[in-house]
This record gives sequence, structure tokens and C-alpha cells, in this order.
Amino acid sequence: MKEMGVTFVNKKKPVNSSTFNFIKDNILTITDITRSNKLSEILNQYAGKETSEVYIIQNNKNRNAVGVLVDLEHYARLLKLQEAIEQAADEYMYQIALSRKDDKATVSLSDVVEDGDFSLEELISGLNDVELDED
Repeated sequence: MKEMGVTFVNKKKPVNSSTFNFIKDNILTITDITRSNKLSEILNQYAGKETSEVYIIQNNKNRNAVGVLVDLEHYARLLKLQEAIEQAADEYMYQIALSRKDDKATVSLSDVVEDGDFSLEELISGLNDVELDED
């Protein structure tokens, strides 16, 4: 399906009316914004309350030049959620490493390098970038 310069291809799930309405109402080109009061309308919609409404803005001449206009408070909340998820993942990995710190290594370094997507030279050169905690 093609609407306003955006191609939608999803063979697993057909486009329904709510998807179509999002495409029709929330995907805009620079021309749509500059030749109308649409940007002012969107910003006024964001005034005074958090909303999850997003708009995708695309350059008319460069289809790869795409951005998202989103409510500032909503974006700040999304960033906080992302930080919380990353912190939880870091803490989980730290706890796994802590629980394994006294385990004996059963895989040789050469096996790790052989099975990995890196070379021994990359590993050695990367050692200079590692910062050790002095705790």
C-alpha cells in the first residue's frame, strides 16, 4: 500500500482501518507542513498535556530523510524507560558475572576467538580501550 510517499508492505498482517488512518493523518511531508498551519496545530495539540501522538515527517525529495515529531514530555518518559531497561540489563549481567566469578573457565580463548565475529588482533587492540574499576 502506498500513501503520501510511504510504502507499507506487510504480508503477515493486512492494513486495517486504524493503520490506514494513521498513515493518512500522521505521515506528513515537508510540503504538508510548510504550506499549511499543520505544524502549529500539532504543537498546540501537545500543549499542556502529555500525549503519545506521533507524526512522521519525510522529505519530499529524499525518502531516507525521515524524522518523528513527538510530544516532549512523552519523549522524556520514553528516554527514562530506555535508561531503566538498560540499567536493569546491566545489573542482571553484573549479577551473572558476579555469580560466575569463581567458576573455572571451560572454554579456551582460542575457541572463543574462533567462534566469535572478531579476530585475536581486534581483541588485543581493544584491550587499550577497557577501563578497569579500581574498587
